[in-house]
Amino acid sequence: MKLSASSSDLAVRSAFLSGQPLTPEVWMAVKGCMFVWAIGLSLSPLRAAEPIGQQGYYLDWVPYHQLTAEQRKSTKGMCQGLYVHPDIIDQPNHEITARKASYEADGKVILEGDVKADTANGFLTAEQATISADRTQISASGHVVVRQSSGLIYGQSGILNNNTKTFDLKKAEYLIFQNNARGVAQRMHRTDEGLVVIDNGSYTSCTPGDNSWQLVGSEIELDHESGFGTASHARLELADIPVFYWPYLRFPIDDRRHTGLLMPTFSVGGEGVEEYKQSLYLNLAPNYDATLTPHWYQERGTHLGTEWRYLLPENHFGMITYDFLASDPLYENKKRELFAYEAKGYLADNWIYRIDYAHASDDDYFHAFEANFDDANTESLDQLAETQYRQGNWHYIARLQGFQELDSDLADADREYYKLPELQANYASGNAALSYGSRNQAVWFERDIHDGSDYTGSVNPDTGEISWGSDLTAQRTHLEPYLSYRADALWGYSQLDLRGGYSQYALEGQPDDISDRQQRFIPTFSVDSGLLFERDMNAFGKGYIQTLEPRVKLVYAPTEDQHDIPLFDTSEYDFDRNQLFRDTRFSGIDRQGDLQKLALGITSRFIDDVSGREVLNLSLGQAFYAQERTVTLSADPQAELDYQHTRLVSPLVAAVSYYPLDWLTLDVSTQWNTDNTLFFLEKRESKIIGNHPSGVSFLLRHTKSYTDCSLNFSCAEGSGESYEETADLGLIAPLSTNWRAFGVIRRDIEQGRHLERIAGIEYESCCWSVRLARHQYYKGDDYDDPEAFDNSVRIELLLKGFGGIGQGEPYKRAAGFIPGFRAGY
Repeated sequence: MKLSASSSDLAVRSAFLSGQPLTPEVWMAVKGCMFVWAIGLSLSPLRAAEPIGQQGYYLDWVPYHQLTAEQRKSTKGMCQGLYVHPDIIDQPNHEITARKASYEADGKVILEGDVKADTANGFLTAEQATISADRTQISASGHVVVRQSSGLIYGQSGILNNNTKTFDLKKAEYLIFQNNARGVAQRMHRTDEGLVVIDNGSYTSCTPGDNSWQLVGSEIELDHESGFGTASHARLELADIPVFYWPYLRFPIDDRRHTGLLMPTFSVGGEGVEEYKQSLYLNLAPNYDATLTPHWYQERGTHLGTEWRYLLPENHFGMITYDFLASDPLYENKKRELFAYEAKGYLADNWIYRIDYAHASDDDYFHAFEANFDDANTESLDQLAETQYRQGNWHYIARLQGFQELDSDLADADREYYKLPELQANYASGNAALSYGSRNQAVWFERDIHDGSDYTGSVNPDTGEISWGSDLTAQRTHLEPYLSYRADALWGYSQLDLRGGYSQYALEGQPDDISDRQQRFIPTFSVDSGLLFERDMNAFGKGYIQTLEPRVKLVYAPTEDQHDIPLFDTSEYDFDRNQLFRDTRFSGIDRQGDLQKLALGITSRFIDDVSGREVLNLSLGQAFYAQERTVTLSADPQAELDYQHTRLVSPLVAAVSYYPLDWLTLDVSTQWNTDNTLFFLEKRESKIIGNHPSGVSFLLRHTKSYTDCSLNFSCAEGSGESYEETADLGLIAPLSTNWRAFGVIRRDIEQGRHLERIAGIEYESCCWSVRLARHQYYKGDDYDDPEAFDNSVRIELLLKGFGGIGQGEPYKRAAGFIPGFRAGY
């Protein structure tokens, strides 16, 4: 029998089923994993509602072997199946059907047998149902199911009211398709105030029949208007064993940010120090928030980390970090602290600014505490503020930059210079063929004075070597107009570059014998050309396209003595594959030119003519110099040149990259000394990288370098040769469907010692995983000193859809060690 009804008559909709779909946040916190840590476990007899034969759990569960190829892509982790909702709820027809219907005298409609009520926001099925006389309420019993595209509720009986938008289901089970989450409740109802109340309920993301973990609560209230839920007597159970208990728990149930405690971490390791860290997130306003992180160390006390973030109109973003430990017993009871400020945003159209400032209380801060901001290192901290403006072809930059050297023993003369300020005005124009412009800058250099060592500077009367004083300051102006022309064709290219570098220095605090005005003009001219040849070929029964790509680059930059120009921000590049075709030897402006070279290179690639995949890449290159390079970083005009500057032939650079399979790379790069009658290996790096679809990922790397000090390389005094050799191994390998091992070994072969070792094992199921790892790394200067090693054993437990406990740094280190590896979660 079929009864026609308008959608308004039986719009069996509730906010729980139609407004905000069920999400993992219902029980805990998916966004932020906020919860309250408790030290005791519940001794109360609280139990979750018993499932109704687990029929709801299996109602839409489809085993993996029955899924379509497209559905299998949606399975997560190690889950051997997926909840798949029927198409019927996506095609509402606003009808009510039943095998039998009858009307009572008071106007009620009695439905029996396979009752189906299709509404705009839900699909109700039951064995029996009664529709009230005013058509506002339906009472259902016998395998009651209320569906929506995001999930379903299954219960023994239930009442749904259209006017008040309330519902009440007894002995219910619920499913969340998106997250494979499910739970049970003795009673689940929605109040007139819009609160969804779950009595004696549970939540888990495990597959049907598996309760490896679940969260249990005596009463849980979900308020979709505020985005919060509360729970009374909440308890986390692992394998039905209570491990955490909360008398009262408040947690978010949607994507909105909320104030609350984040998941804690704890570990035993690193010199045997026990640690416990608990973060508190503060949602102060929609556009700014804060995180407070007390971090307790057994031997140091409590270190407090704070982080404040803001987002203002017009894309202004900022983050302030302040961490401190009031008194560190391991550091003479001194206060340890760190301050950092990062900001960026738009001041107006085409006008941006950036601030990156950090300051630590002492040199060893980052050896003792982890950094809470990006780009922190253990050598120096950047202190920068800049603004940039673009208008047409012009790009303007104003910058203030300083540094905090994390080495108090560093002499003043060896400290980095501050740029107070640096001004740039760069012009660029042209098209793909012809481009021209000018790079222009003015910089004022100063240095932080600590101990006043070698304050005035001097000139050696015998050699003319200059020792620049610590109080040396300067203003440097540099103008660099350039012109470039490039012609491209199918068979190759040719590019001509011409630039002129004019630099002027105004010095203060220089030695008396040195002029306070220095200037130079050095042009640089280069021609870079390459050809492309192709041919079809067959090898090993397959067709390939082989290319032959010769390249020639000529660079001319004249030589000019520059020993009387101080070094402010300049260093010399080490020779490698990238340096072969560069048109400068230096990374900064304080040294220019002195380069007359012809660089030759040839590359041959083998490309699969069916897939277009490159299978093999062979390259060879070498540079030939017209004269010795007399311009060095030295301030001594009579300094003896080392071999790198006197050799007229660069190392022969050879590289082979072989890709036998989509997931496998073999790469070897070498530098050979072929000068005159000499022929020996200077550098070699070999590596094999694999990321197999089965889950095996690995890296094998071997590096070796050799320096013959008799050739006047820059070697340690008295040494006849310098020899370095290292080997690295990284591996992540599945042992079975659920188990996998991971490890890293970094070894200094020459010194016969390990630099780092990681060994770990992981178990992963559909709804949880655990990792155990031992991590050892060398952090000191004396290999025989036990304090030079950091040893730790760490464990990490992850409950999917709930959160994690512990620290996973060893696994992250192993995963990041292997190029191309992508973690499963």
